[in-house]
Amino acid sequence: MSRFPAFLGLYRLDVAFITFCAALAGDYFSYGFFTGGDVGRALFVALVLYHYVYALNALTDRAEDAVNHPERPLPSGRFSIPAAVVSVALLALVAVGGSLVLFSGRSLFLALLVVFFGTLYSVGPFAFKRFPFAAALVTGWGIMHPFFITADPAVGWRGFAFILIATGAVLFKDLADEPGDRLVGRHPLTAVFPVPLLCGVALVFFVAGTFFLWWVEWWVALPIPMVLAGILVAHWLFMPLASWRGVIYTRLIRGALAAIALAALAVVGGMFSW
Repeated sequence: MSRFPAFLGLYRLDVAFITFCAALAGDYFSYGFFTGGDVGRALFVALVLYHYVYALNALTDRAEDAVNHPERPLPSGRFSIPAAVVSVALLALVAVGGSLVLFSGRSLFLALLVVFFGTLYSVGPFAFKRFPFAAALVTGWGIMHPFFITADPAVGWRGFAFILIATGAVLFKDLADEPGDRLVGRHPLTAVFPVPLLCGVALVFFVAGTFFLWWVEWWVALPIPMVLAGILVAHWLFMPLASWRGVIYTRLIRGALAAIALAALAVVGGMFSW
């Protein structure tokens, strides 16, 4: 049991919450409600499918994490490399097996895509994370992908709004990790996009996501991109870059979590109001 907290440290609590809510959002925006079975499947997506993706990424990122995040389980030695390899293999087996049990048809295909692209993100001939802009696009799509797993196909295309919003935030995810990335020969996104330009691109994504949600009348989700845009503009226009460059992604994620939590409370409150 002493290794269990370190095992959990291979994942991210914020990603677990976002992917869980994204999976339930697919059900809610398709049918106007979600069931206990839907909650169970959303938990599987968040706690197994995406745990595999992030555990594999932690395993392959251990060299740069030794510089950027030495407190994480693998660089700190709290979790051994062999234990991480076994954990990733077991998570992969449970992810595939659980998907075969819990999903079928189109949903099964989309669930298995998480394992497939999650693997390609970190290893293999593609290793998307080596290419900063591709990594941001894949991550932005990836954390919103649970919406498409559970959504009705007739409604699912509207989830593109969430991909826009997520990608706008994810553009900043590696600003604090540049020393370790350069150590392993990975070019940071700011080598191509200076931070002010990155802010402008992200703001376009947030505004586009806001208008998309307004167009499809998903009012309950509108605060999410608006909060993110507000946080970004406040930092970009009124604070010195050096004071927020390394923390803007964390602040954007915290703002998103708060907005998502409020939206979830509004949804649950509406479902159980008689």
